[in-house]
This record gives sequence, structure tokens and C-alpha cells, in this order.
Amino acid sequence: MNDEMSLFRELADRVAEQPIADLILAAFHSDEALDATLAGAKAPEPPHDPTGQDDTAPDVFLESIRVAGFRGVGPAVTLELKPRPGLTLVIGRNGSGKSSFAEAAELALTNDSMRWSQRPVVFREGWRNLHHDGDTEIAVRLRLGGDRPPVNIQRHWDRTATNPDDNAAPPNELLNKVGLYRPFLSARDLERVITAKPTELYDALAPILGLAPLAAADARLQARRKQRNDRANEVKAGFTTLKNDLAEVDDDRARQALQALGARPTSADLDTLTQLTETGAASTDAAIVAAARRLIDGELPDVESAVQEREQAREAVDRLAGSESATAGNTADLLRRAVQQHTAEGDQPCPVCRTGRLDDSWRTAAEAEITRLEAAAAESRAATQRLDKAEKTADQTLAEVRRELGAATTALAGALPEATQHLSEALLKLPESTGLVTAYTQMVEAATRWLIRRQNAWREPGAALRRWLDCAVTVRDEATDLKRLVAARTALGKAVDEIRAERLSAFVGQSEHIWRRLRQESNVELQQMRMEGTSTQRRVRFPVTVDGSEANALAVMSQGELHALGLSVFLPRACANASPYRFVIVDDPVQSMDPAKVDGLAEVLGEIARGRQVVVFTHDDRLPEAIRRLGVEATVWEVSRRARSLVELRMADDPADRYLADAHALAAAQSLPEEARHPVVAGFCRSALEAASMDAYRARRYREGATHRQVEEKLAPANTVQQRLTLALLGDLRRGDELYGHLNETYGSWAADTLRAVAEGAHGTRRMTMTTLVRNTDNLLEKLR
Repeated sequence: MNDEMSLFRELADRVAEQPIADLILAAFHSDEALDATLAGAKAPEPPHDPTGQDDTAPDVFLESIRVAGFRGVGPAVTLELKPRPGLTLVIGRNGSGKSSFAEAAELALTNDSMRWSQRPVVFREGWRNLHHDGDTEIAVRLRLGGDRPPVNIQRHWDRTATNPDDNAAPPNELLNKVGLYRPFLSARDLERVITAKPTELYDALAPILGLAPLAAADARLQARRKQRNDRANEVKAGFTTLKNDLAEVDDDRARQALQALGARPTSADLDTLTQLTETGAASTDAAIVAAARRLIDGELPDVESAVQEREQAREAVDRLAGSESATAGNTADLLRRAVQQHTAEGDQPCPVCRTGRLDDSWRTAAEAEITRLEAAAAESRAATQRLDKAEKTADQTLAEVRRELGAATTALAGALPEATQHLSEALLKLPESTGLVTAYTQMVEAATRWLIRRQNAWREPGAALRRWLDCAVTVRDEATDLKRLVAARTALGKAVDEIRAERLSAFVGQSEHIWRRLRQESNVELQQMRMEGTSTQRRVRFPVTVDGSEANALAVMSQGELHALGLSVFLPRACANASPYRFVIVDDPVQSMDPAKVDGLAEVLGEIARGRQVVVFTHDDRLPEAIRRLGVEATVWEVSRRARSLVELRMADDPADRYLADAHALAAAQSLPEEARHPVVAGFCRSALEAASMDAYRARRYREGATHRQVEEKLAPANTVQQRLTLALLGDLRRGDELYGHLNETYGSWAADTLRAVAEGAHGTRRMTMTTLVRNTDNLLEKLR
């Protein structure tokens, strides 16, 4: 299971009972997941582990650092290192070029340098050596655990390059956690304890805890909380301004809006305000606005034509009233009945006049008359029908005009008194239409001007109200989400505090342990270091006690104590168990330390070197002296710099060689009694064989793929020179009874005799002369190597 999935499950367990757990877990995932959950989607599933495999990285050691034309180094020179746990000192005076190796390794592996990071540009100058005419090159060779081949990390700049940021090293999966555990401890790191802002120091330490996903989750929650809270504040801030602006507007809409707004933003009647902004009219003047718009959108019926048609139709009827057309229909009807009588009963006397006779000749004449009379009657009927229609149309038109315009004059009388007065007078004169069109046109124009003025007066206040209302509606709709986000951040903050405290405890324990070793005679005691807060409030606290009284570390510590505190803070980060980098580079750690603290530093470095490859660069002679005096095993390289930046490296000390040199010098010291010298010489020879045996065993086991933990576990019970030689030559302590036979068969009897001599010599037994003992030990060392 990868780190992120493990952290997700740990977080899920801690917030499982929270009603807002879905928001917290969604924020852990991504912005998209959080937005979807806020919108009502289900809580997301745990992050998917695409491999399903352990992502443990191989152990990484430094094998060499090659530098050419960089900082204080001119021609190419290579610092060779033993790729295994152990302490290496690189010593030399200031300006010798030793720190150039530390900075070169840091730049190659991180594409940056703490020396110039977050500092003025002047610190970036001088990265290229002034005395080197060729290209600048850095090559770091890494040795990996197991049977993996070594890896070379290179940076190269041609002679025209002016910026060290050019030609960054290509990505390498071995280095994907180098920023997290940062196996470099520079003077700038130590300085940050004193000078860095609280957030910068927090950020320098936080990666080791692996809580970045939680910080990202909090940032997502905070961004959305802030977004909603800013809107709520915007509504509050705009409320008073809006009310003040509306109070200055003489408009029913403004008055209704003020009433709907109420005394506080939270009590505003948003529904009424929404209706007001949508209709553009207050309830008090809605009828006036509607009447004006109906008037403008409508058309005046043609009253004059309707009345004129009625009058013409009436005149036509009157003109025909005394003519034959008026009675032709009745006469034709009478003759038609007489024809029907003749048809039914035949010839007979006229039933009307009693003098004439109804016969065939009369019938012929009567039918011709009927045809003539019906034609005359049709004209009369047409005139009557036209009059009926004209009267109905005129009545309907006049009624419509009176109704519509009467309603308009009633509705608009208060707004447009003069125009409505003229139109009312014209309506009273109907059906006479003289002046109606003029009055109507004036009324429409007046209504149009009134609406325009009204619209102009409300444009800005209405727009301001709409903007505020839109925001207020959004705030109302988001109120629940805002409460959930606030609660989610609170719950997440509590979970982060708990997880951080648990993960920090081991780190703090290491820091306090290192401080106790470094402080030596100091009366300042470091208490439980704490990392607190989130967002811009994150900080690291260093509570201390001085002779039992609580104080702030930065306020009471000396410069040397502060640098010791820096080592206590940053060394555990570089040496975290989870780090794949089994090396740590420390540059100039002795600053301002008194001798007691230098001794403590030597002990700390020696202790760390049991499980880490520790490379320390220093110009201070006190550290190598303390390491020699305290018997801390270390490889020492001395750096010297000649003219034109020609840097040379010389092996200054090797544990086995040192012991052997001491044995040789003491054996030659004729001024001391032999009985006093011999046990000590034998002890030096024994220490040389033990140191070389441990080196040989470690080197072979690392080549075989063993981890440093496995190697140290095997070395821990090997306390005698025989046991350590057994591991070096036979690889298994259980084969100890084979050791002397192996020496005899492999090197000769002299080797077994030498081992017996150094083992027993420290207790006073002399099996050979001191000169022979030293010479044979030297030969055996060569064989072991």
C-alpha cells in the first residue's frame, strides 16, 4: 500500500463518525471530487493503488562526487567515498574548495542549492570557477542496494552557459523523494532555525511527516469556504450601501425594495425582491405600468370610418324609404300569393279587387311583374342590411374605445394628468371623433416618455439591486455548504493535529536525543518540539527550560546552541527510517560551538554513521581532533587548493591505517619499556584487524545486496577480533572454529599466529616481537583488503 492510500485510510478512520466525513475525504482526493460532493455526489472511494505492490525504494549510497570548473574547483577532481554506513570527514581550510563538493552533490541531485535558494541574486554569482577555461561538469555516482548497477547523475554546462539553472538533470525515479527527506544539511539549513519565517521552517520539516495530501485537502476546503464566506461578506457589506442608495430614489420600486430588504441581510424577503427585479415594477404601480404598455403596444380603432359608414348606410335607407323599392317587396309577395291561388284553383275572379279575373294572361303579366318588383326590393334590403351592420360595428368600436381608453385614462390619470384630461374630453364627445386621434397620439407619446423616464430612473438602482440579490440568493443557497465546510475544516484540523503529533513523536524523540548529546554542559534543555497550525498560521515551536524555567529557544540560546539546535532539528529529517537515501551530507556543522559541543557532535556523527553514510565537510580542526580523541571511526580526506584552483585530495586517515601507524610508532619508541609497549601495540594491531574486517564484511555484504540493517544486525554480536575476522573471511559467526584453519590454508601459518598474538598480546602474552607483530598485521590487512 502506498503512502497516500495509507494516509487516506488513517484519515477516514479518524473522521468516520463526522457528518461531514464525505467532504473531508473528497477534499483529500481532488478539487473535482470536492466540488462533486458539494453538489450532492457520493463520497469518493479510497485512492487506487495502480500497482498493488510495495513501492519501497532501494538503499542509495554515495560512491563518488566528481567536479570540474564549479565554484572553488578548477580542473576535474573526484572525491571517492565508501558506499556504506560510516563516517567520512572532508577537511580543509576556508577557500580550499571542500564545500564545492557538497554544493555540487546537492545541485546535481536536487537541481538547486540551498546556498542561493530564496536569497538575493548575488549568491548565485560565482557558481562557475574563474580559473577554469573548459566546460563545467558535476557527476555524482550512486551505489544501490541489491545487485542493481550504479547510477550516474550528471550536470554539464558548456563554457558559454551563464546560469546554473540551465541543463537541469533529467528526472530519475531514485531522486523523487530527495526533496522529501533532503539528505543535505548545509549551513543555510542550520541558519534557517534562526532566521527563517515560521512558515518556512515548518515547510522545511513538514515533508518528513508525509502530510502534504492533508495540507492540500485543507487548502481545497479553505478555498471553497473562503469563496462562500467572501460572498456572504460581500452581501453584508453591500446591504447598507444598497439601502442608502435606494432611499434616495423617488420610485415605488425603490420603496418596495427597501421594505423587502428589512433591517438585516438575513431577514431580507428575497422572493419579493426577485419578483420585483423580474417584473421591473412594484406592486403599487404595476397597474400603471401595464396600462401604459398596453396603450403603447395597442392601436386606436378607426372610429371615424365606423361612424361615417353608419351615417352613409342610414342615408341610403332614408333615401329609399318613399320609393317603390320600399314597397316592392310587399307587392311582389301579394302577386306571388295570387299566382299560387291561380295555380291551386284555376281561373277565377280576383279575390282582392273582385273586379278583375285571374286567368292565364293575367298570370303571365303577374309573373313578369313579380320579377321586376323583386329586383326593386333587393336594393331596399341591401340598404337595410348595410345599416344594421354599420350600426353594430360603430357601437362595438365606440364601446371598445370607451372601455380601453377609459381604463387607460383612469390608470394613468395620476401619472399623466394633462394627457388623460385631453383624452377623456375627446371620449366624452364620442361618437364625434374630432380630436380623438390627436388626444390618443398625445397620450401614447406621453406614456412612452413616462416609461422611458421611469426606466432611466431605475436603471442603476435596479441593476445594483439585481447584483446584490443574485449574490444574496447564492449565499442563501450556499449557507448549508458553508457550515459544512467550516465544520469539515475544523474536523480535518483536529485529525491533522492528531496524525501529525503521532508521526512527529519519533522525529521529536530523535531531535531531543541529539540535543542531549550536543548540549553537553549547556543548562538549556529542549522540551517537546511541536509543529502547529495550518495555512498561514503554521509554525514550529521549540520550548526549552533554562535551569528549570520555561523559555523560548530563540530568545535564550547562544549562537553555538542555536546551531546545535539546527542539527537536532534537521538531522532526524535526513536520517528518517523511511528515507531510501542512506547517506547524509553535512556542511560546516561546527559553527560557534564550544569544545564540549564539538565532542557531542563527534559522538552524534559517529552514532548516526553506524546506520548511515555520513559525509561531513569542515574547516574546523576541532571536529577531526575530537573524532580521533574519542575513538570514533572515520575516513578523513584532506582538501588543499593550489594556484588557479587546482584542488587535491589526500587520504588523511583510515581507521585500520591509523591504528597500524600508532602501533608502528609505539613499537619503535625505544624510550618506553617493552613490557609496557607490547600490550598496547598488540591492542592497536587488534583494532586495525577489527576495523579492516568490518570494512571487508560490509563491502562484501553490500555487493551481495544486503541492506545496512541486515549488515549491522550481523555485526552487533561480533565483539572480538576472532569473531570479526570470521565474518570477514567466512561470512558466518557459527563457523568460528574454522577460522584458524582457513588462515593457515589461505595465507599460511603466519596469519593464524598473528591472530593469536594480537588476541593474547593485549593481556600480556608475547608470541612474537612487536616489529614482527606490526609487519604481519600489515600483511594481513593487505590480504583482507
